[in-house]
Amino acid sequence: MATHRNDGIAGGAGRRGASAHGYQGRAARIGKSGWSGLLACTAIAGALAGSACSSDPDPGGTGGTGGMAASSGSAGGGGATTATGAGGEGGGGDVTPVMPDIHPEVFGTFDTSELTVFAFSQVEVHQADPQVIELAPDMVPRAWQRWRDTGIQADDYDAEYLASCRERGIRFVAGSTASIVFEDEVDSEEQFLEQTTRNAAGELVAHDQIVPGAHRSSMASPSYRARLVEMGKLQIDLGVDGLNFDEINGGYGGAEYDGNEGFDDHHVADFGNYLCRRHGGRPDGWQKGFDLLPEDGLDCGGAPETAGRGFDFRGYLQRVNATAKPFDSGNKLLVEEWGRTVGNRPDPQLGTFVEVYPALVYWQEVVLELRRYAREQHGREIFISSNGIVPFVDLQSVGLYDWNIDGDGPRGMNWVPVVEGHLDGTVSFQTALRGLKARSKRVQELVGGKEVPLMLFLDWPNDMMNRYYGLPLEERKDYFRIFAAEVYANGLYFALPLHTTTDESTATALEMMEFFARFRDFYKSHEDLVHGATDVTGPVTLSFEECASAEQPEACAGEKKMSHNLVRLADGRTVLHVINHEYSAGVVEQAGVTVSFPVDASPTQVTVASIDFEEDRVVPFSYEDGVVTAEIGALPASIAIVAE
Repeated sequence: MATHRNDGIAGGAGRRGASAHGYQGRAARIGKSGWSGLLACTAIAGALAGSACSSDPDPGGTGGTGGMAASSGSAGGGGATTATGAGGEGGGGDVTPVMPDIHPEVFGTFDTSELTVFAFSQVEVHQADPQVIELAPDMVPRAWQRWRDTGIQADDYDAEYLASCRERGIRFVAGSTASIVFEDEVDSEEQFLEQTTRNAAGELVAHDQIVPGAHRSSMASPSYRARLVEMGKLQIDLGVDGLNFDEINGGYGGAEYDGNEGFDDHHVADFGNYLCRRHGGRPDGWQKGFDLLPEDGLDCGGAPETAGRGFDFRGYLQRVNATAKPFDSGNKLLVEEWGRTVGNRPDPQLGTFVEVYPALVYWQEVVLELRRYAREQHGREIFISSNGIVPFVDLQSVGLYDWNIDGDGPRGMNWVPVVEGHLDGTVSFQTALRGLKARSKRVQELVGGKEVPLMLFLDWPNDMMNRYYGLPLEERKDYFRIFAAEVYANGLYFALPLHTTTDESTATALEMMEFFARFRDFYKSHEDLVHGATDVTGPVTLSFEECASAEQPEACAGEKKMSHNLVRLADGRTVLHVINHEYSAGVVEQAGVTVSFPVDASPTQVTVASIDFEEDRVVPFSYEDGVVTAEIGALPASIAIVAE
């Protein structure tokens, strides 16, 4: 689902048209046996909070214990948070960030080395997309997604579609929304209220701009997380290769994208515990610094896992006149400790409650339980991803939509640049792409994970997707010849858009399937130029026919709209990717192109590959003082120059 930004903060708006579903079943009751193993009534590793189980309704509505009441119930198996414990000794005014333990089993070992060509196709769970079978990409990253009351029972799904994809070698990823809940998808009003979040006044927040009846779920609710896990287990049992969860931190934006959401009882209790763990050991009267009074109920005495859980945060916000527009108040406790988060871009390094808990506590718990289930029950590894850039995944699945934070434009990065209805091929994505890679690397390193691939896709339904739909046929092809090539050149991937659930502009209807087959064949036959590549620095010179006699031929590169990226492959080869952004109603091919770039030793051969060539071309070159100079000749939309 596409999300939107208001004043730099993602509010998780996005319109999702829910198609008429033939299935009216309700969620099967979630038995305690599948959940109590993770959410025992004890402190568990990484749990930033814990309390008696009796106050939390059973996830399946059957009564009894169903998880830790209003707690993070985080993943793990022994150990404590690295934060200063509530009421602990020392402190001396020092504030230790509240960071949960990271369980080593939360990281996947799914092999992504053969994933090169992705196709985005999402259909209703009882449907199939014949385009996927025809194209046979390496992976469909969100083929099915549980939505509302469709996809909560095994017979909701078209098992033959999954089997056909598996026969074709297509990795099939299903999943679920992680932030939307409807009253008619759960067993009772009590369960609905238990799993939905609130504004600062304690009121339900309607999100009819998504679809009528939509509310944001509370990821802090143990019973809601239990439902996500059970939906994932059901799909794992069906045989899917992976799971994708949309908008894991989508419940904090507010109806007006002002951050007035997420203040349900579960979040509030976790926030009180967070404050005690973060500040409880300080002897300096820190509560007065936040204008906290005894009647606010923030008691940091007792055990670390229960301290602070009686905090009346909503009452506090009412007392300080921060209920109607919380962040307009500038309240220090709200701004500095609770914080705000950007939808699909959690940043736990900032250390605020809404940055740390959704990404590192609630999400970690869901991922860990699903990985354990796949390993223990099916003896295999399950692929995990989410929309955006988040920790604990095997691949970052980054939706492209307006109102993002990926660029400096008025609506963020313009991932589908159009001028008067025509493609603007003169711009470059390279800065934004490098920013996404750097952000992913930072988030993964923060939790001790390895770098993972990034895959971009045109999210929907939104104006950006509509701009793509509105391009003339040849310009739609140019979009991939230029911009998807630039994505691959910078070490990321781009999913070819085949189908969404909200329109009929399929790749077939848009006459794109023949081109997509060509795209698939080129990148599969050249996947050795993509995998295992490491960016390298070094002077790169590009000169052109009309500048060949200039005293400083490198100046020609500045006169031409080009981007390039130099990489080193694991086998020692050096590859220079060049993207041609000279564009005027089509790619303006350049002639007489010569390039120079550093290599470790004299190559035995230099070849040039391009989706625009019938076959790779061997080109003449010279080598001197660690620099190879190759005579490329024609430069179409993009090329990869390989020094072997």
